[in-house]
Amino acid sequence: MVLRSMLVGGLIIALMGLVQNVEQFLILRILQGVFTGTIAAATALVATIVPRDRLAASMGQLQTSVYVGIAFGPVLGGLIAQAVGIRGTFFVAGAMLAVSGLLVWQFVHEHYTPPTTARRPGFFETLGRGLRSPTLMPLMVTLLLVQLSTAIVFPILPLYVERISSATDPVKLYAGLAFGATAVFAALAAVFYSRLVDRSGYRRILIFACFGAAVFFLPQAFVQNIGQFLLLRSGVGIFTGVLIPATNAIVGLSTPPEIRGSAYGLTSSATAVGNAIGPLLGSTLAASFGYSSVFLATAGVLAVLGVWVIGMVREPVGNPPL
Repeated sequence: MVLRSMLVGGLIIALMGLVQNVEQFLILRILQGVFTGTIAAATALVATIVPRDRLAASMGQLQTSVYVGIAFGPVLGGLIAQAVGIRGTFFVAGAMLAVSGLLVWQFVHEHYTPPTTARRPGFFETLGRGLRSPTLMPLMVTLLLVQLSTAIVFPILPLYVERISSATDPVKLYAGLAFGATAVFAALAAVFYSRLVDRSGYRRILIFACFGAAVFFLPQAFVQNIGQFLLLRSGVGIFTGVLIPATNAIVGLSTPPEIRGSAYGLTSSATAVGNAIGPLLGSTLAASFGYSSVFLATAGVLAVLGVWVIGMVREPVGNPPL
């Protein structure tokens, strides 16, 4: 699954450099969404090959690599575009993803046991089981709201930075720093959170991270300068960097190995829904009530998520059936 998503994804991204119109580009973007899903595939693979007592640390390390890519990817993309043009950027990105697939093929070893001849459930049957599961359904909602709260500010962040900056400030640089600061501190948090899990447990860490992120999102609606905003964005990263790896670890610890791939497929779908809804909701709120309303709404979503975790998410103690 990982090899397919990386190699096919690399080909699709490279083809984007050859498109002649928006329709062709849109089709390739849709195909990318259908056939790639590299993060979800990698998450499922890691969960099946690492020992149970290493799952928290492994999820943190995996998510750290994602955040590092988010932080430095746009910078590298800009440099490549300046050197070889925008179309060339797609060729380089496709090659990078394909090379990643080759590295996985060469160095990652999976002890795969073929499924039995019994009938395997289809997508809708698996989805129904997940939605009815008292263990998995709360985690799907958790990841959906986590991703929504992250993506909701994407459409307005550069515009908000421009609004709170002075006329002589390098707005583009500050906008990049606003994205990068969150990603860098999220990466650091994802590395070290496993030490806290050993002392406090996953559920407490999730609750603390939800309310902590809400506290740092709320004052972003009232900042007066870019320094205050960057400081708060860094604080947000510390807490949001814990949410995804901790939730993914609970998924892995709470599901039997034979259905773990399906479980991560469902949670990945929930994450994708949050990623789709977030920007739409953020732009709608900004157009209707102003930029500040987006940060207030995000703080509210995270606070509600904290209450949801308190009431619905269980500390993993074994491998109950899906």
